[in-house]
Amino acid sequence: MCAVLFALLDEAVERARWPGMTFVDPFMGGGSVSLYAKAFGLRVICNDLARRCAVVGQALIANSAVRLSQADVAAILRKPRKTYARLAEQEFCPAVFSREHAQLIDRALHWLRTGQIPEPRRSLLTLLLVKWILRLQPMSMLRGTDARAAAGEDYDRVSPRRVGHYLRSQELLAPAAWWAIAREVNLGVFAGEGEAHQQDVFDFLNDAQGDIIYVDAPYPGTTCYEKEYAVLDHLLEGREYERSDFSGAAPPLDELFRACKRIPVWLVSLGNAVIGKEELVNLISRHRDIRRVLEIPYRHLESIASEEKNAKNKEYLILATC
Repeated sequence: MCAVLFALLDEAVERARWPGMTFVDPFMGGGSVSLYAKAFGLRVICNDLARRCAVVGQALIANSAVRLSQADVAAILRKPRKTYARLAEQEFCPAVFSREHAQLIDRALHWLRTGQIPEPRRSLLTLLLVKWILRLQPMSMLRGTDARAAAGEDYDRVSPRRVGHYLRSQELLAPAAWWAIAREVNLGVFAGEGEAHQQDVFDFLNDAQGDIIYVDAPYPGTTCYEKEYAVLDHLLEGREYERSDFSGAAPPLDELFRACKRIPVWLVSLGNAVIGKEELVNLISRHRDIRRVLEIPYRHLESIASEEKNAKNKEYLILATC
């Protein structure tokens, strides 16, 4: 989707002008769009409310030189000499994680919380941990499902489609597996200018200044991130987030667009589960001139969504300017 998105941007702002311009990403999520913008020479200001996402910005967008070493990875996997918190083992084992996986999570969290690891290395290691955790469950879904049965090696109660994933997850216990993921994280570190924030989106937009903004709020009518990643939020921040207003039936999009008024070029993406193309275009037209509207079919959670649902799924990409 990034290639399409930035081709759309090129229609309003020639690519030769991008270096030196500021790209604002208030809902950065996994960070792919911010990273893509940084690769094109744009200065990037990114934000997300949850630590699980904001850490991507701190590790990769605001950081342009520091990479993980094997020694960094080994340091967070070593067993502490003193008593330490066992949150993953006590709260999420075996419902989500096996005991062996939970013990490694708790070790890593202990070292990340000591305050002895400076930034951006701490964020890089936190991102490594997040990516490792997400690989433990099929489709990166941390809601348990049949994880309890798998942890007890009762594979007769595990979906045949997921047995292989749980068996392979044992390979992730090896230090070599951690280092392989760390090398993937390191690929996202390259020269460029950026800054990262962890704020409520409206607080962030009160101060954000830029030339281009990518408005990619959570899509209404789809699975909410707060539910899917509650385990991660609990582990990283000791809290769980309430469902975002943007995921509901009446997302505050008009308020959001008003908050973006200082930024001249808008790229907007939204799914069609609740809001149709005409309604979205009308909302944006109150604030900006519509330059282009794209309607792109996509398949969401293809292995579990119905064919009928996937046939109807559309994502709208809209370019709007002053």
